[in-house]
Amino acid sequence: MDLTRSRPWFLVCAVLLALYLLLAVAYSLASPLYEPTDELRHVRYARHIAVYHALPVQQADAPRAQSHHPPLYYALAALVSGWVPVEQDVYYEPATNPYWGYRAWEVGVDNKNQYLHSADERFPFHGAALAVYLVRWMTVLMGGGVVWLTYHIGRTLSPDRPALAVGGAALVAFNPQFLYLSGAINNDIPAALCGAAVLWTCLRLVRRGPSPRTDVALGLLYGLALLTKFHLLALLALIALAYLLAVWPTRDWRAFVRGLLIVLGLAALLSGWWFWRNYALYGDPTGMSKVNELWGGRSASENWWAIRQSLPYLWSSLWGRFGYGQVPLPLLAYQGTFALCLLGLAGHLIPRRDSLPRPALLILGSAGLLFVAVVCYYILIQPAGAMGRFLFPVLPALAVLVVQGLGRFFPSHLAWAAGLGAAVGMAALSVYALVGVLQPAFAPPSWLDGAEVEGIPNRVAVEFGDVARLLGYRVTPQVVEPGGRVDITLYWQPLVRTEANYAVFIHLLSKVGPLVAQRDTYPGLGRYPTSRWEPGVVFADTYRLAVPETAYAPDQGYVQVGLYLPDGPRLTTPDGQDALRLAEVEIQPRPGPFPNPLDADFGRQITLVGYALDRRAARPGEPIQLTLYWQAQQPVETDYRIFAHVLGVENQVWANSDIEPAIPTSRWAAGQTISETHVLTIGQTTPPSIYDIEVGVYRPGEGRLPVVAEDGHWLDDRVLLGKIRVKDG
Repeated sequence: MDLTRSRPWFLVCAVLLALYLLLAVAYSLASPLYEPTDELRHVRYARHIAVYHALPVQQADAPRAQSHHPPLYYALAALVSGWVPVEQDVYYEPATNPYWGYRAWEVGVDNKNQYLHSADERFPFHGAALAVYLVRWMTVLMGGGVVWLTYHIGRTLSPDRPALAVGGAALVAFNPQFLYLSGAINNDIPAALCGAAVLWTCLRLVRRGPSPRTDVALGLLYGLALLTKFHLLALLALIALAYLLAVWPTRDWRAFVRGLLIVLGLAALLSGWWFWRNYALYGDPTGMSKVNELWGGRSASENWWAIRQSLPYLWSSLWGRFGYGQVPLPLLAYQGTFALCLLGLAGHLIPRRDSLPRPALLILGSAGLLFVAVVCYYILIQPAGAMGRFLFPVLPALAVLVVQGLGRFFPSHLAWAAGLGAAVGMAALSVYALVGVLQPAFAPPSWLDGAEVEGIPNRVAVEFGDVARLLGYRVTPQVVEPGGRVDITLYWQPLVRTEANYAVFIHLLSKVGPLVAQRDTYPGLGRYPTSRWEPGVVFADTYRLAVPETAYAPDQGYVQVGLYLPDGPRLTTPDGQDALRLAEVEIQPRPGPFPNPLDADFGRQITLVGYALDRRAARPGEPIQLTLYWQAQQPVETDYRIFAHVLGVENQVWANSDIEPAIPTSRWAAGQTISETHVLTIGQTTPPSIYDIEVGVYRPGEGRLPVVAEDGHWLDDRVLLGKIRVKDG
């Protein structure tokens, strides 16, 4: 390699690393304490080592930590942060947001925070916040090591195309999920560092041939990998493949055996004690039997459906799903990265003289397939297995393959354009993900200035207790269909400081009486609880109220709002009311051949396509007629029964109709529509309240048919229809 020619590219790589460090630190500052996936449990592990000078043990009757993971990362974390005085107990539980994760699949700012955050987390950091940020920034440096190694993997593959090596490193450095986790406490970034180091060494082994120095290096790296994360055990297959490819031209099997023995021996010296400890504690050298026991493990053979269902989430969480997955990027980001990767991998099918060496392609491709297989197995045995971060050890392999493949669409002298395009595109995505998605998801609402306060619509200036004043509101739209959404903007002015956290309720009530839809949340959509309020300032909250697809229509309703203490009373207005009535909302029926059209799929056999009620309010002892409209998807072989219940709290049944259809389901023809009427007689002792109506299908002795989503996963074993009101007898 011509060092004179390569020196400028080292400078370019240094600039790339500087930009990565800047962005990763910015991501870390935008992520409140413990919001990244499992960060609280990772912190507990490190704090346990720092305080008790021992490793934690997996236990069912103790607060959860990531005790099943190997200890290397946590020992380093304890070394970096253990000197910081922290008041909280090792296993303390931060204040949680009970409403977090509302409509978690949507991009937005609605209750994305799992925890409530205070001024103690602000700069200058001290106590727990300082300890957390010190470990986060240690992780940032580890992520920088992954970026640096990715560049060198690219240079090893194509020494004469340094721009493509920079492009591959940029694909890693500007991956929003990689940046996010680099700025968080987790062991997936050090796992990526180990994976990148082993991958680079394997490529050098294939290119230069075996040597004692390489054997020792791989043995040490593999041992450190086993002390970092258990699924890196799979790297042994990659190492064995590299030795096989390295000795194949000369058939030097002695070097093959010697290399593997040295690797296994050194790895055993470094990490063997960890596996022996697991065997002594759990009767299993991996400790995975205890993990499955504590974390809801399942049999792999029964869950092949989970792989197909989990692939979209696996892909999206590889590129950007923050928090516990409840802070996604727009769908276009996932589609764009998929198209980019598909195009880059397809580029390797183009015949060119300057194709990558086949052994190198085999190493990179095998690394990717190997870890995809590992993750697929984890999906089979763990409900939380579809995490893109589990693929981080081979993210450098994917990045290099994609950028090298993109370069094949250009003439040799313009191949640098692929690297530049990848770098610029991913940098733009990472900046957008930071300022357009991550920061807004956890930032408190902005205070309104004087002009904005003057422009508040529908002024009411109603006080709720001595806590807050509602200055005005906006309700849009005022005509909606079932399955639609009503946005309610409330303009709040805090009156006093309070240590209590009051919740806001927003109800859409039918004038007939039943509750159509409701929202409960802390103010600021979870980001500005009343315990953090500043008296006198004014801010606006917009609450999205989802109207259920099963809501009864046509109907006329109205919105009412209020404040209450969870598990406590509502705050009252000066006139003694515990709720304030706002605008009216009309619920129009959706178009369709049946009343209240639905598409509730029961077991891929029959569909509930609509329903009707003869009344929506009744007294104890009075009947309500419920008509259900069914449609067979295919010829049905079984005679099912259909039930309808009026349900109260804790699913207590206050009215019941359980019938076999007049035309047995085994005689329903595909596409045929059947209507069945159920008479639900309200029990004589039914207390006045709002009740659900549930409907389901079952076969005696075999259980209920599942309600199935469009993608095939099970939603429930019943459908809840519009609510009814039982009046005082």
